[in-house]
Amino acid sequence: MKKNKVKLSDVTTYKFGGTCNSYFEIDSEKQIQEFDFQNIDIDNIFVIGKGSNIVFSDNGYSGTILKPNLDFIEYNQAKSTLKLGSATFLPDIARYSNAHSIADLEWLIGIPGSVGGAVRMNAGAYGYEFSQHIQYVNFFNLEKNKFETQHKDYFNFSYRESENLENCVITSVELNVEEGDPVKIKERISKNLQHRKATQPAAIYNAGSVFKNPKGYSAGYLIENAGLKGHCIGGVKVSEKHANFFVAEKDSKAQSLYDLVKFTKSVIFDKYQIKLEEEIIFLGDFN
Repeated sequence: MKKNKVKLSDVTTYKFGGTCNSYFEIDSEKQIQEFDFQNIDIDNIFVIGKGSNIVFSDNGYSGTILKPNLDFIEYNQAKSTLKLGSATFLPDIARYSNAHSIADLEWLIGIPGSVGGAVRMNAGAYGYEFSQHIQYVNFFNLEKNKFETQHKDYFNFSYRESENLENCVITSVELNVEEGDPVKIKERISKNLQHRKATQPAAIYNAGSVFKNPKGYSAGYLIENAGLKGHCIGGVKVSEKHANFFVAEKDSKAQSLYDLVKFTKSVIFDKYQIKLEEEIIFLGDFN
């Protein structure tokens, strides 16, 4: 596992951010086991997948970034389980489920993230959450310096959150799955793709939903109703198509997104007395 210097704009979907001088790609569990974590501050290690839902500062990230490349799908039809590598792209799982007549994973088709992120953030859409499929999560515990497997209950999954994964590198996850009607599976995938295309911006530079939905409300509705659609700061603006998506022009700055998020939160609080909570994660120094 070789240490590299990387432009963070090259490894995130927003395509901005400074540099990281301590970047490692992990190609196997053996590489994790052999890595010398003793000489690294594990509290400053951040694990990335596809780089969605993450915004690094324009000044870069001074800690260590780990990027697992554990990308695989293993279907045990007899046991009705699906084992997925942490780097597996979520739309690929939906396509695999379509090809193998596996039900209830169609909703993953339009989510541009990986399995590891879906576990940590308990990704969800169309009434589904990733945690409802999970049976076990396999990970490397940096504090204990060993691999562990834990049942889903250990992680106390809730809306867009999980627990007990601090200082851990997810390696794979095991799902409970069921066979379904291949015609209906194909229809759902097509319907989900059409819905996302109709309601979400196609701009390259975004990271999905910016805010979690407050209890009883839609963040997108609140932002739109506050008149913020199209509001722009430094080349980053609230999408005209879906107000909970902020899209960036090429060569925009991470600070501009941060400023727009802060501004939006203040407007929503002033108007509704509701505190919006970010779904995207800001890392590094922001003003």
